[in-house]
Amino acid sequence: MENDDKRMTFTEHLGELRTRIIRSIMALFVAVLLCYALSDVILKQLARPLAPLGERGMISAPAAVPAAGTDPAAAPPAAPDQKPKRSMEWTVLNPIEFVVVQFKIAGYGGFLLALPFILYQIMAFVFPGLLPHERRVVQILAGGCSALAIVGVGVAYFGVFPLVLPYLLEWTPEWVQIQLRVTETLSIIVKLLAGFAIAFQFPMVVLVLVYMGLLTPQSLREYRKFAIVIMAVAAAILTPPDVFSMSIMLLPLVILYEASIWMSYLVLRRKKKNEEAAAAETP
Repeated sequence: MENDDKRMTFTEHLGELRTRIIRSIMALFVAVLLCYALSDVILKQLARPLAPLGERGMISAPAAVPAAGTDPAAAPPAAPDQKPKRSMEWTVLNPIEFVVVQFKIAGYGGFLLALPFILYQIMAFVFPGLLPHERRVVQILAGGCSALAIVGVGVAYFGVFPLVLPYLLEWTPEWVQIQLRVTETLSIIVKLLAGFAIAFQFPMVVLVLVYMGLLTPQSLREYRKFAIVIMAVAAAILTPPDVFSMSIMLLPLVILYEASIWMSYLVLRRKKKNEEAAAAETP
């Protein structure tokens, strides 16, 4: 009977796991279809950090069609002292490239859109087997990682890209024609956004190591200089090759590192209370 009960319990767990996997796949499928339908809108939003290039006249707009009955040659000439604006265009190199870009946007966007629901299904399946304090730890980790990822993406999207990308393109000599290939340019933007989201997870990694007893607040203070050097190297790798963009990533990381030192004291205090409560409940 004990084996039958265990087998039934295991079978029920497999059934629940199958149900949650099916739900996650269905949510992912719907999210991918929705992102594919909105791929043009998402594409424009991903290219929005390059808007300062259009304001400076570096990205050429489509030529205006003259109104009926007007002579195109009658347009007023440009002022003789006006500096010609540099032309820059979005390009594709084959007929299916833009379609491939749309599928990539649908895949990445659909995964991100369905990710909260998928995480909920995973946590709902795992939580019944965890202790109350373990559930709180998982909830804190999930919420903290999500919040830090959103902050990192926001810093990159609204702070770094609009300032750094036009600055880098202005380094190109005047005699070199610039063309922004849609696939490569958007891949760079997406990879940098992901890089910022990953880099901003540093405080959560530190707190996990503190909770596991591998780090202490004292060691974090002692090795602050080495940590700053490591963060500077990471910022240099994850950002374009200039000091300005590296500093934009490094400064928030240093602030988060200092905040993680103070939060590590709270983690140790919470861990001590949990251990004392567990010892008191033990007969």
